[in-house]
Amino acid sequence: MMRPMSSASRRRAGFTLIELMLAVTLLGIVMYMTLDSLTRQQKTSIVTDQIVEVQNNVRAVASLLEREIRMAGFMVPNAVGVCGVDRTTGTDELFVSETEPFVPDAVLAGDLGARLGASSWAASTAPPASSSMPSQPGTGTAVNGILLDPATTNLDGDAFFFYDNDENGTAEADFRVGGGFILGDLSNPHRGSVCGRVTAVTATQISIRVRGGQLDAHLPTSDAPEEIVIVPAAHYWVNSTFTTGRFERNGDLLANGIDDFQISYFFDVDDDGTIDAGENPGSLGTTYTADSRDVSSLKAVNFSLVLRTRAADPNFNEGLFRAFENRSPIVGNDSFRRRVIVGGVRPRNIGNQGSI
Repeated sequence: MMRPMSSASRRRAGFTLIELMLAVTLLGIVMYMTLDSLTRQQKTSIVTDQIVEVQNNVRAVASLLEREIRMAGFMVPNAVGVCGVDRTTGTDELFVSETEPFVPDAVLAGDLGARLGASSWAASTAPPASSSMPSQPGTGTAVNGILLDPATTNLDGDAFFFYDNDENGTAEADFRVGGGFILGDLSNPHRGSVCGRVTAVTATQISIRVRGGQLDAHLPTSDAPEEIVIVPAAHYWVNSTFTTGRFERNGDLLANGIDDFQISYFFDVDDDGTIDAGENPGSLGTTYTADSRDVSSLKAVNFSLVLRTRAADPNFNEGLFRAFENRSPIVGNDSFRRRVIVGGVRPRNIGNQGSI
């Protein structure tokens, strides 16, 4: 006859199969929920970090843009204060006169800049309208060996040049190779302006690649004697050879992840204190070209920057391209989160010759 098991014997017998399965199931549920929570937290952290990075980039770039647009035209002729390239199916380009190579003197004439002889530049050397200029770097109309007036190439008057272009330890010119330039007629700003990048420069001559703009023909019967001036400029654009949306200033990286960069301009051609129809090129329904634009009547410059995160978020269903000014929209969700900043700046020196 079998004797019943004592309580101690039953404890030593271990778990039943059902108890073990229940324990494993509960443990699996707890582990799944824990891992799922950790995964969600990690994704949220990554998205948050990327959004913070984008916001910081927006603030830094916008601050620099605002400062340089405000200082555009500092100590230089109105004709060469601002220039640009407008595109409706791509990012815009902006050129604003640099301030570093110029030092204020006792005569605030607003006429600093290297001079070119009439034979050094002609309307025939300029490219077609700005809107047809290519978006790739290194392209555009090349103009080589333009002679500079040696009396004006040293723009800050300190007997030393600003840039060491061949890296030999001696600065040769106040123009930077790879940097921007703006060219115009000091005496006839209504002829428009030309802008692009410097490809080579010495103390006596400069070679350039034009990105946009064109000078109207000089009319001796109605125009003042021409005085062609070229000045260093800060060139802002999105380098289209990079898939990361590389936003550059004179070839130097400012930020990655720029979806779009758009510029519009506010002119008061008739000086009536009101921006009339046709005086806001680059905005919705209008196109800006530097041809025939008298920059002396420029009152404000608007800019918009659209930045996106480095990686897409597959759980985000509102990743839509943001179109501003006259940019054509792109339809469809790409799961990227975006941040936008829009600014408007009044150049303090344009229209006020020599103002600081």
